[in-house]
Amino acid sequence: MAENSVTGVDGTYEPVPPPLLTDPLSGLVTGANLPTQRRDELPLVKPALPDPDDIRAAVEAALDAEEKPEDPPQEAPPPQPSSAAPGLLGQWASAAAVARKLRATKNRITASPAERKPAGMRSGMAVVLVIVLVTVVILYFVITSLVHTFSQLFG
Repeated sequence: MAENSVTGVDGTYEPVPPPLLTDPLSGLVTGANLPTQRRDELPLVKPALPDPDDIRAAVEAALDAEEKPEDPPQEAPPPQPSSAAPGLLGQWASAAAVARKLRATKNRITASPAERKPAGMRSGMAVVLVIVLVTVVILYFVITSLVHTFSQLFG
């Protein structure tokens, strides 16, 4: 077998992976030079338990704060209608008109497919026309670019 003068291998086998390096910033313990330490041997800090008297005093203080009657909130006077133009936001539909519209929608949905009115065709046609128009504009620019490129190449 012939050996390469740089790497020492001839390329028929994969080279041995390099040894693992330690990374002290990430906390990895995969390095070869770190002492092995079991999880049971790691020093752990025990949490300090709170004093039961302190807990009892805090609970009593919270309960006393809840039992104190508070002053009833002051009611704000009703807002005065402004004299600005009343039709800026538009008029609300009456309850009867809303009920009629809901009944008509319910009747249309629950009706058999033969009795249902088809949705308007204008919105669908508008969407189709917009899509066709965008496609035509894109095709125009693509074809013009191709013609320009070919005229520069062969022209």
